[in-house]
Amino acid sequence: MMKKVIYTVGLSMMLCACTDWLTVQPEASMTTETLFQTDNGVKYGLNGAYMLAQYVYGPSGSLGGTSIVENMANTYLYTINSDGEKWANHIYEDTDSQKDVNASTFLQSYNIIANLNSLLNEMVAHQGKITPECYAIVRGEAFALRACCHFDLLRVYGPVPSKVDAGKRYLPYVRVNDPENYEYHTFDQFIEYVQADLDSAEFLLGKYDPVLTTNISYTESTSYEWSYRKSRINYYGVLGLQARVALWNGEEEKAVRYARLVKDAKDSEESWAQLQFKLTTPDDDVNSFYTTDLSHYSEHICGVKCDQFDFSTSLWAPRRLAATNDVSYRELLYGENYADDLRYQHFWKTGSGTWYAPDGSILEQYKVISITINKFSQFLANSTNNCKDNFPIMRLPEIYFIMMECGPLDEANVLYEEYCSARNIEYVPLTDADRQERVMLESIREYVAEGQNFFTYKRNNVRRMFGATSDCSEDQYIVPIPEAESLNVK
Repeated sequence: MMKKVIYTVGLSMMLCACTDWLTVQPEASMTTETLFQTDNGVKYGLNGAYMLAQYVYGPSGSLGGTSIVENMANTYLYTINSDGEKWANHIYEDTDSQKDVNASTFLQSYNIIANLNSLLNEMVAHQGKITPECYAIVRGEAFALRACCHFDLLRVYGPVPSKVDAGKRYLPYVRVNDPENYEYHTFDQFIEYVQADLDSAEFLLGKYDPVLTTNISYTESTSYEWSYRKSRINYYGVLGLQARVALWNGEEEKAVRYARLVKDAKDSEESWAQLQFKLTTPDDDVNSFYTTDLSHYSEHICGVKCDQFDFSTSLWAPRRLAATNDVSYRELLYGENYADDLRYQHFWKTGSGTWYAPDGSILEQYKVISITINKFSQFLANSTNNCKDNFPIMRLPEIYFIMMECGPLDEANVLYEEYCSARNIEYVPLTDADRQERVMLESIREYVAEGQNFFTYKRNNVRRMFGATSDCSEDQYIVPIPEAESLNVK
């Protein structure tokens, strides 16, 4: 039951996680009673929430790269009759893993939310003991991460946004850890709470976030007081989330307005000011595994640090491109000039391989070129390469896509031409008749391995995903809430 599960799991996770957070700090010996009464205490509390967020938004997270949402986007090749194939075909009830995997996806996000609620609520009681800058930044990020977790739960378990049942209660938006107050909300109520948290985050971070006065790249040091802002939901990350939520809710003008703020963001008002974020281009490719930016870190707006993730020992290493013939799907997805496409060059790796049936026998038709995911191959434990080990919650291409889809057509084409140049692909101007479909295809090519493509298909209510052999209905876009929670849905 939701009331019982969130309280019990959230509280136990909070207490044991706090111990873990403090023991990794060499000089920290605080108790939980004093944790949220000082600048360092609230910083540690927020760090702990981000540590938990690795297991939701990281490459192996429940909403990240190898998650069910990535499986459901139909990008990868799965063994016949395996759970992966069933997730890809949206036959949830037939999967052996639905109960455990789905429950993990559901509860891990609410665990983060429970920790953030404790932090937010305790900070109010001790505001006088916390410096104004620390209070605003920590509280702003906490509101932002809480909104982000809730919104992604809605994108998984909620309806296709154009097919909302106005009277149906889909999910609880949990703002207080009260075992008697976990009310399920309608879509509109839920979005209102997401919006309220993002508005609070925007206001608070707009006061002190260092990205407003310096280039975000300058924070890439542990000596910086508010370091690695790309690995947090910084001020521009909040603006990006505002655009994402507005687009999901059908508020196109608002989405474009916020997207412009991110696209045009500079580190000061001076004429020489640098843009905060830039598209990765062929000029950035120096043909070296150790220096080429395969995850396109220059485009990361916000994300989570995943420096303990090791690609070489993960499930990612054998993750192969979908369809019975990898080569044909490669060309279907990226076109006949795929070899020139920077996304294909950086995000995938070509080799040779064999595919097996469940009984271990070799499937002859799968003895083809093996195209495996390469986007996070630089994430290696104890590596000396230049990878920042940051898994993106949002990247700059999404900002371009929002403006290309919803903005004035002339502006959309200026941006599309920039994007095509950065990705080394042919520019053909968008038209009012074709831009929604073409922008969607570019996003599918761009977001592989980031857990975003299922949401792209769902927002557009796409019946047949690229490379799929079956349709996905509106009902199948709504992932079933874990059985233990379903009785609370009215």
